[in-house]
Amino acid sequence: MRVVLMFLMLTSACGKKTPEEVPTPGSAETARPKRSALGAKGSGGEFTPSTKGFKFQNYGNEDGVENLTATELERMFGEQVCAERDGEECILTPAAERWMEQENEGMNGGHCEGMATVALLFQLGKLDPNSFGAKTAHELELADNRKLQHEIAYWFVTQSLDPFYTASMTKLTPVQVVDKLIEAFESNKESYTLGFFKPDMTGGHATTPYAVVDKGNDVSWIMHYDNNFPGEERYIEVDRKTNAWKYFTAANPKEEGENYVGDATTLTLGLSPTSVRLGKLQCGFCGDVDSADGASAKGMRRITAEGDADLLIVDESGKRIGNVGGKVVNEIAGADVIERKSYRNSDAEPIYAVPGGKKLTLTLDGSKLKAEQTADVSLFGPGYTMGVYDVELEPNAKDIITVSADWKEITYKTESDETPIVEIGISTSDADFEFEVHAAGETGGQMIRILLDPKAGTMTVEASAKDGGASYEVEIHRIDDHKEEVFKHKGMSSGPKDRIVFHYKDWKGNGDGMAADIDKDGDGDIDDTEDYTDEE
Repeated sequence: MRVVLMFLMLTSACGKKTPEEVPTPGSAETARPKRSALGAKGSGGEFTPSTKGFKFQNYGNEDGVENLTATELERMFGEQVCAERDGEECILTPAAERWMEQENEGMNGGHCEGMATVALLFQLGKLDPNSFGAKTAHELELADNRKLQHEIAYWFVTQSLDPFYTASMTKLTPVQVVDKLIEAFESNKESYTLGFFKPDMTGGHATTPYAVVDKGNDVSWIMHYDNNFPGEERYIEVDRKTNAWKYFTAANPKEEGENYVGDATTLTLGLSPTSVRLGKLQCGFCGDVDSADGASAKGMRRITAEGDADLLIVDESGKRIGNVGGKVVNEIAGADVIERKSYRNSDAEPIYAVPGGKKLTLTLDGSKLKAEQTADVSLFGPGYTMGVYDVELEPNAKDIITVSADWKEITYKTESDETPIVEIGISTSDADFEFEVHAAGETGGQMIRILLDPKAGTMTVEASAKDGGASYEVEIHRIDDHKEEVFKHKGMSSGPKDRIVFHYKDWKGNGDGMAADIDKDGDGDIDDTEDYTDEE
């Protein structure tokens, strides 16, 4: 599945040819009868990078750039992503908020898919550049243009969403890609963004194909707008005899280029259809955990990791998906790997999609780290999110995260004195909740476990350190149709087997205490009850 889904989270890596090698529209070379072009049979005129492409280069999360906001998420998935409203503003559910944060972080490697798509939608008349501040795409400015920044981010993230990501054609040979493009240009019934990457499945990039030129001798050029090289006409060469392709490119015009090559066996050149991208997109984290259909336990779980550490996921039968010895493996039936390789961070972890219903053990591996580095791990399922954030992972350290088969329990173990946040966020039919346990650094490591019972309205916390008990801070957010309220209590401490059961559903609101049962030694018997003050 890794090859099948490589095009889904592509970011940039591109190079440069001298201008005289590239045909100019209207020249003797490009005026050949065997030339098919985007817009040639439409009223908008043919696409050229110098008029229909952006004048600014592909970019990451530089200062002054905004990506997704709640407005884009509501546009994408509807009101189901909103926990409440503050006037007209959508206040996102905990799962939606965390998903947006992770997607925005993932754009730091480049926005090539969004730029390729928006330029194409302008050409097709599906979007109007006038509404973003200029008559053409090439006249638009990115700086201080929040509307355009949000639009590019919107279309960027569609690539990882069903049904679009499964519709991307990543099993085509180079000749089939050429023929599909010619058919699309001639019929005007479909259009595509183009994806390609190196033979080792790194350095992926997305561009806008706008013409196919027959150069004779069974050689075709795919002319494409490469958003790493604004205004330039560039081409991918396809040899129909050998069914192979090549493109000399670099991540940045100032960098030394390298050859991208592929053939009918590498499957490193493919197309993504616009028609599916424009349809309804599925929200994998939406829903209520207390719904009758049981989707929360059965639905797909998507797992992401930020930072340079490797992530390996093992299910209860020992099947693996993730990074093993520098290579991504997938042994789990029904699981998918959605790559997020980029020129800015070629070691970025993919998104792992894993079926629900089995216990998972996640290992965050710092073996390749040269120095301590911050890492985050997030898991998303229907109606919930969970994860561990602000992990200060040391070189060669291996932190373990365990998620129960029914998703309601998460355990984090480390042998270092880290102070991460262990978090669960849920949507219910009554209100949405976010639960956070802020760990205090414990010499020799620590274990933190959170167990939820949404029906009873309780959250159980168990914490211990290598030498016994542990200390931590608890924070609980409740969001309903009226407002968001926060309970916080600092300086929690417990014995090595103690369990503290918080009755969050009975909490009266800001300023009031929260009742909790104390189960000493974890034997299931309640030994004491305490009312913890709200210190928010």
